Amino acid sequence: MNTGSNGDLYTAPSAQFSNLNLNALASQYSAQYGHNVSELIQRVTKGMIYDAAPRQFFDLKMLGSMTPRTVNGDEFEYSEMGYGRDAVIATGAAAAATYPLTQTFPVADTSVISIDTIIAYPNNAKGTVTAVDTTNSQITVTPMTGSSVPAVSVNDSFSNVSPVEADAMDSISQYFRITPIKRFNYVQMFIKALRFGKMELYKLEKAGTYSNYLSMLKTRFYQQFRCDLSNAFWNGEKGEVTLANGYKAKTMGGLYPSMLAGGSPVVTTTTANMDLALEDLALQTEYGNYGQTRYLYGTNRYILQLSKVYKSLLTRYTPDDEVAKLGLSAVNIGSTNIVLVPYKRFEDTASFPVSWQKMLFLVDHATMTPVQCWGESSGDTLNRVNGGTRENFQDSWVDTTFSCEFNNPPSNGILKIL
Repeated sequence: MNTGSNGDLYTAPSAQFSNLNLNALASQYSAQYGHNVSELIQRVTKGMIYDAAPRQFFDLKMLGSMTPRTVNGDEFEYSEMGYGRDAVIATGAAAAATYPLTQTFPVADTSVISIDTIIAYPNNAKGTVTAVDTTNSQITVTPMTGSSVPAVSVNDSFSNVSPVEADAMDSISQYFRITPIKRFNYVQMFIKALRFGKMELYKLEKAGTYSNYLSMLKTRFYQQFRCDLSNAFWNGEKGEVTLANGYKAKTMGGLYPSMLAGGSPVVTTTTANMDLALEDLALQTEYGNYGQTRYLYGTNRYILQLSKVYKSLLTRYTPDDEVAKLGLSAVNIGSTNIVLVPYKRFEDTASFPVSWQKMLFLVDHATMTPVQCWGESSGDTLNRVNGGTRENFQDSWVDTTFSCEFNNPPSNGILKIL
């Protein structure tokens, strides 16, 4: 008689009813080794999801510590007052000359020099500019009394030493005027959202496997929004884009494109000479106060390597040491204090090109100002429950406007590793 039972009579031990075949549904072990699965056991899952994403947003932390400049539109200009003193660069050759003969040669820019100005040659010989021909872009130099000036070659650089005046003169030869450099950038609009259907959200809240899935998802959502802002800060391209619906939108220019456009120094080096190259780059970019602090962003492996080089000069291992501390937070070369910032995100090919893994950026945050039209805001859209709309879903969104003002690009530099 059929009693409705699915019982089995067996003699122990039985492979069918052993631990070998007591595997959860969708068990990877059973699939790989050909064993059975059973509805009698739940899948063993971790109650919490491990947060393995990189959390390093030191750049946004630094920008966040500054008061943003609020503008009334999505395009803004800013002016920069340069140094106002330039070397004279020769674009042609000239023979040597001995007083009272003169020497004439073409230069790249006649606006950086005036008559009655003493210039110094590459070998430190001195001469006085006695004529400036703006039509033919050339200058005439008279050697000092009883002296001579050497031959000139293309790309020779001449220092602007000083003006000179003779007694009883009734005119002034050297006047100064500097035109501010005008720069501009666009303010970019950013937005991101999460969407759940009503039933989908109900099931996740009531029968979700992971106790922290929704909270972790919200955390990751905001983290990805931070990635968006950080990526645009570093590598945003100033311009216009066309969206899927045909609309046009402005995009902000980031630090790297602004550095290239503004003439920031770029030093290429091997890993063996990273320390020397960094010091050279730091000295090339010193446009602030003596001992100013700047920040070197790079992948962990290169920051660690630099740390080892500088640390080895000061740290010695002794038999009593149990731990070798290789981390170094800053390098002080006297005129500049360089804070080492391990920035693992440069290894993230979902955010940066592969070439960024071998670039380090010496950044002067004092030359930067965050710009916005409005700050970050977030919220939830209406749905059938809380708003009487027909939508059977709800969006959780976050948006902001963001850009940056980059002044004095030469005070920032790039270290490229071969």
